[in-house]
Amino acid sequence: MRVIAYLLALLPALYYSIDTILPRFFIFDPVRLQQLSQSSIAKFPDNATLLMEDLQASLSAEYGEKHINALRRDAWFFNNAGGAMGSMIILHASVTEYLILFGTPLGTEGHSGVHLAHDYFTILHGQQSVFYPGDIEPTVYKPGSQNHLPKGRAVQYILNGWALELAQGWIPSMLPFGFLDTFTSTLDFQNLWSTVYWTTHGIIGQLLVGKF
Repeated sequence: MRVIAYLLALLPALYYSIDTILPRFFIFDPVRLQQLSQSSIAKFPDNATLLMEDLQASLSAEYGEKHINALRRDAWFFNNAGGAMGSMIILHASVTEYLILFGTPLGTEGHSGVHLAHDYFTILHGQQSVFYPGDIEPTVYKPGSQNHLPKGRAVQYILNGWALELAQGWIPSMLPFGFLDTFTSTLDFQNLWSTVYWTTHGIIGQLLVGKF
């Protein structure tokens, strides 16, 4: 019991030590992602499909094809988490970062979850409304604007449209949030398999090219 108590006491220090080195593995810059998004929005403000195709090409040119996945129709899958539902495709997945296109043309609402990662949500098409406890009015984000959700914080949000989402931190720790609704609500195990497959495919692929 004493050994377990010592180990538990060391966990906060261990987490802090490891957490401080995570940024050295990041390759994406939220400011640059917003700039690239704004450029694609200016070209295709009324066509989300062409906008995302243009943005994917810009991301590949900026960060290299080895770090940015192609837009494949069969690589899209549903995401049910925190009461919200949308569709997503993984552009990049590694141990310390993910970059996805996420959204819905129908509208959705839910809880952001509490994560060990910073989240940067750049609106591409439509809009997002965000509400923190104590807010009386929502904060509204429109195309080209970026919403930063700090690590450890949570919001209620409404999204009607599409966004480029970057998460930076301990990405594997975020996965249970994306899996639980399968067992408590949707029972969509085919979609769970797609989520696991594309996430694992991305993380292993990035490890093979030296990206942690």
